[in-house]
Amino acid sequence: MWVASYSYCYSDTTYASTNNAAQNGLRWALTNILPDFSQPFMTIEINGLNYQYTMVKEKDADATVTLSHDDLANPGDKIFENKDDWSQLHGGTIRKFFRFGYTNANRWGEGSLEIEGEGSIEDPYVIYNYKMVIDETLEKCYLTPLADPICPGYDDALSDYISNLQAPEVDDPFYDEWVQANLAEEAEKPKEEEIEEVEEEKEEESLEEQLGGESLEAMVDTSEQASILAELAQTPKLDQYYATSLQGGVYEETLVLPSINYPDNRRALRNLASDANHKTMVRSQYEQ
Repeated sequence: MWVASYSYCYSDTTYASTNNAAQNGLRWALTNILPDFSQPFMTIEINGLNYQYTMVKEKDADATVTLSHDDLANPGDKIFENKDDWSQLHGGTIRKFFRFGYTNANRWGEGSLEIEGEGSIEDPYVIYNYKMVIDETLEKCYLTPLADPICPGYDDALSDYISNLQAPEVDDPFYDEWVQANLAEEAEKPKEEEIEEVEEEKEEESLEEQLGGESLEAMVDTSEQASILAELAQTPKLDQYYATSLQGGVYEETLVLPSINYPDNRRALRNLASDANHKTMVRSQYEQ
């Protein structure tokens, strides 16, 4: 049984700039200068870049410098490209700023500063402006699927966790789930009465097998048994005995007692007097 729950996603948004992408050469990868955005809970979007370099050349020489990035979503295309034409110009330092809509960093391939013509580049400086969004809920899910019910694999992880619990403490975060799982397991077990009925059926089947596979109904004439029981259950008909009258007569008394004066039993009278005196003595204790 599952209880409905509500979960909210919280995100942490950071706006920042990179270090110099061209400090180690005129070609670079954003994966080396941006935070690791390969994690599923992190998204980085680029919305601008600034670059600066010094062009060293003769005035009469022709040269162009191109800053570009491959578009990984569209092979062969550029997600960003800008050319500086230095032809017939003195060398010098140039600095430019660009702002554009947010684009996912996953689209930004290799970046480069390329020179075509006569001249060289010194002190290149390229930085990117970006927005980093970290989904805190997904970050917790990445660390453990048990962090939130919305995490992928939460149900399987919870089942494994509960199955390995023996007697968890009440403060265990999944104590209630453990109790519910055990109650559900107990409810699925057959009751004792059902077990006894099944065992009795098995005993009857075993007895029939021992008797040659014949059922008890086949071995006993149930109709004859029913007839005998019906006869035994009938109430005896005794009406004829109650209806019979017996002829009797008059019983004459034959014992005659003689008319004799019987003397009183004086000893008994004396005993009665003693009883009366004793009663008087006993009652005298309560008269006061």
